[in-house]
Amino acid sequence: MINTVIFDIGNVLVDFSWWPYICSIYDEETARVITDAFWKNGYWEEFDRGVLSYDEIVALMEKAAPGYEKEIHTALENAGGCLHKMDYAIPWIKQLKERGYQVVFLSNYSEFLMELNSEVLDFLPYMDGGLFSCHAKLIKPDPAIYQRLCEKCDLIPDEALFIDDNAANIEAAKRFGLHAIRFEGYEKSYGEVMRYLRETD
Repeated sequence: MINTVIFDIGNVLVDFSWWPYICSIYDEETARVITDAFWKNGYWEEFDRGVLSYDEIVALMEKAAPGYEKEIHTALENAGGCLHKMDYAIPWIKQLKERGYQVVFLSNYSEFLMELNSEVLDFLPYMDGGLFSCHAKLIKPDPAIYQRLCEKCDLIPDEALFIDDNAANIEAAKRFGLHAIRFEGYEKSYGEVMRYLRETD
């Protein structure tokens, strides 16, 4: 029997629209160079991991895109603009809690994004806790982060349903022993999640 629902945040409870954001401040060529510098070698994930300092990560990004130092700084300083609220987040959390479920989060998320745009996390007070990767110093899909969440929130894996938009995170969660559904947009996944909970009640 499932008693807990675990939500990812990025592109599940918060819209993370990087490409539209970066294209709104730079031409497409520059946008691609900056995006490659951030993601191609996994440097953005280091923000989420929270082990290296902000300056150390920026230095790696600058090395990956020499000549674009100013653009990299501007993109990061305004990166809160790629985050947007999902209107369904709070109502969905409230509905689940009204039905008796504990609702927690497990998210690859950085301190600097929290500081840049804290308003998009307005649903957190409605939840029963959770774990940010930057606080755990671990990122999904490392199985250790699922273990850390279970220890922190006193969860039994087989009694929890994990919702995430990333296929690798879903597969890792299943291997760990969690029930898991890949989020593919609210219109499709809301019904799937609610049916699954009814069927396992």
